Amino acid sequence: MARIYTISLLILLTLTGCQSYFGKKDRLNYQIMLQNSRVIMLSSNTENQLKVFAKMTYLNDVDNISYNNREYFFLEIFNDDEDVILPDSMQISMFDKEPLWIRKIDDDELAYDDVMVRDNPLSTCYLLAFKRQPPRLQKNMKVKLAISGFSPNIFDFSYIVLNTKL
Repeated sequence: MARIYTISLLILLTLTGCQSYFGKKDRLNYQIMLQNSRVIMLSSNTENQLKVFAKMTYLNDVDNISYNNREYFFLEIFNDDEDVILPDSMQISMFDKEPLWIRKIDDDELAYDDVMVRDNPLSTCYLLAFKRQPPRLQKNMKVKLAISGFSPNIFDFSYIVLNTKL
C-alpha cells in the first residue's frame, strides 16, 4: 500500500511540476502582460470596409526567462474575410527589418501555455522573433503590420509602462 502511495505521489509531483515554455501561472503577472500588449485595427479600402483586428504582446517583459538575444512577440489576428490569406499576405517589420522568423501557434500549444493567451477563439496566433535591439532603440520600439488590401498600422511599444500594484 505504501508503495502505491509513493508511486502516486511521484506521478502527481511530476505532473504538477510541468510548465509551459514561457512560464508558470504562479509567477505570471497578468497586469504586466496587459501593459505589454497593444491592439490595432486595419481597415480595407473597399466599399464594404473589411476590418482586421490584431493584438501583439511583447513577451520579453512579461516573463523573466532567457530570450537568447532576441525580441519575442505574440501576435493574434482576427480576420473575418476568407480572401485574406495569412501569413502569405502580411508583412511585419520593426525598425524597417523583417522578423528573424514567424511561427504559427497551434491550438494545442495555446491550451497549455499561460502567456500566449488567445482572446478570440476565431483568431490566428503567431510567435515572432526579431533581433535584439540596443537599449536606446528599445525605448522606441514600433512594429508595423501591413496586410495586402488593408491600410498598414503600427503597434507602438515606445511609451512607458508604469510599474504599479493594482
